Amino acid sequence: MEKTVLISTFYSFEPLVASATAYSPSRIALLVAGDSLNGRDGEKVKANISKAKDVYGSVAPIEVIKVNGSDLVGVAKKTVELLENEEGKKIVNISGGWKLLAQGVLYGCYARPELVEKIVCNNIEDNTLIELPKLSFNLSSAKKELLEELLNRNGKAIAEIAKKLDKTRGMLYQHLKELKENGYVDDKFDITLAGRMALI
Repeated sequence: MEKTVLISTFYSFEPLVASATAYSPSRIALLVAGDSLNGRDGEKVKANISKAKDVYGSVAPIEVIKVNGSDLVGVAKKTVELLENEEGKKIVNISGGWKLLAQGVLYGCYARPELVEKIVCNNIEDNTLIELPKLSFNLSSAKKELLEELLNRNGKAIAEIAKKLDKTRGMLYQHLKELKENGYVDDKFDITLAGRMALI
C-alpha cells in the first residue's frame, strides 16, 4: 500500500484534524511561519504543535518546518522541495497559518501539480474538507527560457535577448505580450513576483 504524506500549513490544531483523519497519513510535515512561534501567540502555536504530536505522532512522524511566512517565493520553493523529496501520495492542506504562507504553499503546488495527489482546505463553517483544483503555471519551454533570461537581464535590450535565444524579435515580443497578460512580466518586460514563482 502506497504511503501518504500530509503537508499542511499550521497555526492551530483544529484544521489539521479533518485532513489527518480523512487521509490517515504515514508522515506529516507542518509548515509553520517562524514569526508565529515567536510572536504574541507563540506559546499558543507551540502548544498546538505539542497537541498534534501527542495525538498523531505515534501513528505518523511529524516534522515541523519553520519558514518565513511572508516570503511567497521561499515558501513555494520549500513546498516544491517537499513535493520532490517525499515518497508516496502527497496531500496538501492549506487551511492553517498565515494567508501568505498558504498562498506560497499553493503556488508551490502549482509549480509541481503532477506531484500532488490533492490540495484541500477546511470549510470554516463545519471543518469539512474542500478539494481545490490543481492548477499550473502552463509555461512552454520557450516562455520559461525567456523568463529565465529576463530574471538575469541586467539591462540587456530585448534585441540582445532575442539574439541569444535565437528567436526573431517578433516572436519574442509575442511571448512577452502573453507573459505580460498573465502577469509574469510588467510593462517594461521586467520579471514580476508571479514570474519568479513560475520559474520555481
